[in-house]
Amino acid sequence: MLEWLVPTGLAHIEQAWLTGDRAQAGPYPELLLERTDRAGTDVWRGELLMYLRRLGYPAGPFPGCPEPYASALRGDWRSTAEAWLSQGDPYEHAVELAESGQVEPTLEALTVLDGLGARPAVAIVRRRLRNLDVTRLPRRPQPGTLTNPAGLTDRQLEILRLVATGLSNAEIAQQLVLSPRTVDHHVSAILGKLGVPTRRDAAVWAARLWDKPSPRGVI
Repeated sequence: MLEWLVPTGLAHIEQAWLTGDRAQAGPYPELLLERTDRAGTDVWRGELLMYLRRLGYPAGPFPGCPEPYASALRGDWRSTAEAWLSQGDPYEHAVELAESGQVEPTLEALTVLDGLGARPAVAIVRRRLRNLDVTRLPRRPQPGTLTNPAGLTDRQLEILRLVATGLSNAEIAQQLVLSPRTVDHHVSAILGKLGVPTRRDAAVWAARLWDKPSPRGVI
């Protein structure tokens, strides 16, 4: 029964958070709190409390609460974000960065969520950035319109185009309103996905993809 009830209830609770409408959580917050207060449900309960905290319910870690839920419930966004990243979950990693209440991590969260196409979460993060008095938000990635055999995200395609024009990472960061570190991560990921060692090689790959001469200034 819980194998069906918990995922269903968590989906409703997450939807309530994404839409800002608590009513969409239905009876599940109280129901799941009751049903997961027993042995063998620590992971479910940790995930439940994490989502309820995001939704605005008072929630904290319980004895035996597993990571990274315990860190999230303590408000330790940095440790939680790093844990999700190490587990290969970029969505939760980005959501926790956005829990920081700081401009730089929240901008990084926006970049990741934009790349994932997570539009409801992107809308939340953009509102948070406006509340942090960030008046110039990064442009939304343009929809991919070309064949993309390397599996690059829309944001990575956009950055690859700029790399191919000869711009440095710092110049790309300034143009796209991103942190230099975020651009560094994207360029490293692009090189890895393309299987090439240098920016020049990436520019050559881009030239083949878009049938344009590669710039001489890319190093």
